[in-house]
Amino acid sequence: MNHENGTIKNLIFEDGSRIPLQALYAAVPFQQHSDIPESLGCGFTEHGHLITDHFQKTTLEGVFACGDNTTMMRSVANAIHSGNLTGAIVNKELTEEQF
Repeated sequence: MNHENGTIKNLIFEDGSRIPLQALYAAVPFQQHSDIPESLGCGFTEHGHLITDHFQKTTLEGVFACGDNTTMMRSVANAIHSGNLTGAIVNKELTEEQF
């Protein structure tokens, strides 16, 4: 591949042939980067994401998860949303546990 100031120009093959490009997309498979959820016994979807309910609770009592490891919607905005929701739910549960 060659580029000009970071902008892709051509995909170059081993035989020297080229295909001019303006963009290149790749379907990057999801992979958990920690074995902690598996070692705890959390459930996973067929795509490898942690199973959570609408309150970010995993299949293991007392374990919550959020962000890219729980959904196919991989974006910063979604990770912030689910992290904020998870924090609120955990806070609620801890408060109810103490009173």
